Amino acid sequence: MVAPPQSSIPDSLPETLRPVDKVLERLEGVEKHNSFYRAFCPVHDDNNTPNLDVEQGDDGRALLICRVGCENAEIVAALGLEMKDLFQRHNGSGTRKKFASYPSKTTATLQPSNLDNYAASKGLPVQFLKELGLSDRSYQGKPAVRIPYFNENGEEIAVRFRTALEKSEEGDDRFRWRTGSKAQLYGLWRLEGIRKAGYVVLVEGESDAQTLWYHKIPALGIPGASNWKEAWADHLEGIERVYAIIEPDQGGDTLREKLSV
Repeated sequence: MVAPPQSSIPDSLPETLRPVDKVLERLEGVEKHNSFYRAFCPVHDDNNTPNLDVEQGDDGRALLICRVGCENAEIVAALGLEMKDLFQRHNGSGTRKKFASYPSKTTATLQPSNLDNYAASKGLPVQFLKELGLSDRSYQGKPAVRIPYFNENGEEIAVRFRTALEKSEEGDDRFRWRTGSKAQLYGLWRLEGIRKAGYVVLVEGESDAQTLWYHKIPALGIPGASNWKEAWADHLEGIERVYAIIEPDQGGDTLREKLSV
């Protein structure tokens, strides 16, 4: 990955807090093009041609433009960020921007994201997770858990990497999609058994789905509340009862709103 872009922000401020840095470190295939950067869009299959332009605006915000037409909200969600992360954090009042100071707990102080630690944190056997296709991988030089997504025929259609076990005080930096992977429902290869059961539980994320499967409860995982797509409802046809676990947070509110449409 190329070096982060330079800006007018004073050198004494930590560059890692710049919005454009947060975006660039989550992208693959980053290349410098004069005043902007180009990388693979995490939402659609770029077919080996980077189509996402990233630039730092005059006010310090991160500007994103997908030349294929993906919405910024989709891109931000696929990167594991929120729209507010595209803007400079500041404290106090007035027009002068000051970066927020963070507590000492950072990603560097958290446990490495490997399969053993992941299993322990979720209370699941390592062997069970391996049977689901999970494995240890290195992502951009750091340990990560590789989580494959399969379609109804058992074919791998997407991969998401768990690069951190928990959120840090710097933000949510837990997930990365493999370049070319599109957000999918997690557990599609289990639909035949789900239809026989007559019901399914929709949950946020892979680990909640894995936990329910371990306890013989049919479930499908939504990879982030904001990633829900209306077309996914087609997978639920023929299932008599559909339950949804709504988390008591902003993501839960988002999921409730999307499922109510």
